Amino acid sequence: MVRNICASNYSPNELTEFVIISQKIAISYLKYLEVIGRNIRPKKSEGVNELEDVAIDCIAGLFIRNDNGEFTQLQRYFGPKIESDTTLNEVEAASMLRRLIVKKTKQELSRIFRERDPEGAKIIRNIKVAIRSSNELKSFKEMGREFIFKNNDSNGLENECSNLSSNENNGGVDKANNIQNADSERFKNAIPEKLLYQNFLEKYDPSDSVASMIKKMLEIVASFPDYQNYLAIDIVAAIIRDVTFQHVREKLSNNVDVNSPLSDLQAKEIEQVNQRIINVIHQKINQQYLRKKKITPEKADIYCRAIVDFVNELTQGKETDSNFRYLKRYIPELTQHQYREKERSIFEYLVKITKKSLRKKLKELL
Repeated sequence: MVRNICASNYSPNELTEFVIISQKIAISYLKYLEVIGRNIRPKKSEGVNELEDVAIDCIAGLFIRNDNGEFTQLQRYFGPKIESDTTLNEVEAASMLRRLIVKKTKQELSRIFRERDPEGAKIIRNIKVAIRSSNELKSFKEMGREFIFKNNDSNGLENECSNLSSNENNGGVDKANNIQNADSERFKNAIPEKLLYQNFLEKYDPSDSVASMIKKMLEIVASFPDYQNYLAIDIVAAIIRDVTFQHVREKLSNNVDVNSPLSDLQAKEIEQVNQRIINVIHQKINQQYLRKKKITPEKADIYCRAIVDFVNELTQGKETDSNFRYLKRYIPELTQHQYREKERSIFEYLVKITKKSLRKKLKELL
């Protein structure tokens, strides 16, 4: 099958079967990532096929054809092996395919996460810069996930793992102690996100650097010895983002009587900010998409109404929906597949710039 596809000598059934096999490999890898704690599915994902959809998104690039109808990426990968070894068997081909699919899935997941949550991706980049710039913070990777810990923590998992190799020849007692200490941390549960969030919210200072925020979180973890003394970087990023925005909302209404004139004034200010942002986004929709006939007037109106819902719910402290759900309110027949193919690119961009503009304007009210 691999030979036929690379040689552009395949039947429709062969291609369909090959795509299905590739998708199953990607799904298997995505399920593994979920088992070790990665959030693969979008928040409030719709339907049981969400993981299958992510898998297809990840491997789609492998099936892009050139003008001659050739799968160039597959040819570049399998071609040298096929040309040099005419005895390529099924087991070896399956092994090569699995390595290719896993590698491609890893690459595309990074892109998908950046598109889904550009602000979260930016925070993660800042966290990694803080780690590289600090002598107190270190990170390690385990089972495909990156964790952060304090360098001066004598019980840190990374220190213990390093000691396992450095003390290999220093006697069985040292080695046994290191294994026991490392395992004692591994077998503990991670601190619940809600507990970490609540404690960090109390310690949060908007003037803190990213490194200072990380240290505060690790201090919180250290105060709960029943939990692991390290944190996953993606969890740290999510907490920083959520607490930062929660602080903005609380700052606007803190210590103010809900019936007071000041409270009414703040509510009006927030409403004015909301309206300005909505007007800006509506103008962008009209100028960038409607006038250029990239979308219909009906679709422009739907995008505008969905953005209004998003802005109002976000600033009123309500739990926001997924981008897909906001559009589905006005397009009841919309499916996940249709959303990915026709709506996601434009609407997620609009949501991204709405969030960015809204956060900036709300912080100016502080």
